[in-house]
Amino acid sequence: MLKSGYYDFIYEVQGETLKLRPEKMFDPNCVYLIVDKELKLIWIWAGSHSRLFHRYMAANFAGKLKTKKKFYNFKYEVVKEGIEPPEFHIIYKEIKEQNSTITYPGQSRYIVKQTQAPSSYGGTSSLDTSLESKIILDGRELSKSVKSRIKKILSEIKEIQSHITYSINHIQQRFAEIEKLLEN
Repeated sequence: MLKSGYYDFIYEVQGETLKLRPEKMFDPNCVYLIVDKELKLIWIWAGSHSRLFHRYMAANFAGKLKTKKKFYNFKYEVVKEGIEPPEFHIIYKEIKEQNSTITYPGQSRYIVKQTQAPSSYGGTSSLDTSLESKIILDGRELSKSVKSRIKKILSEIKEIQSHITYSINHIQQRFAEIEKLLEN
């Protein structure tokens, strides 16, 4: 079971209010704010069936949380269910596994960094190999941060595309409704 202080950094958007310490996590219909002290980031996790209004309210609430002293200078990032960045997967895993040794979201990331020191036998740690994980595109080497930024942009494009698809389907439904009314 996660320590009770852990949930002091998790909020659920409920209409036009923000609820601290939600009873349920990662509901596809909901939107959550999770404060990641390690990265100085407020994650806005949007379930795959969450409403656009709740995502908008979450961004508004994240801005308000940033004005509080303890979250000053934090940034916020919206992540959609199923296309979360690797940095968020640590928090997702913490919550799903109910890790009892941690007191805030993302703390296990810090514990992992501490325990992954280079081997005394001349080997490399998984941190060393992750630093070497770069890709080459058109003769240019892209760092992990650039790849992460590209993934974020692609994620935003996919979300925009899903909104457009939803809007087009909704418009088609409304046209069909009008045609039925005109036939009667």
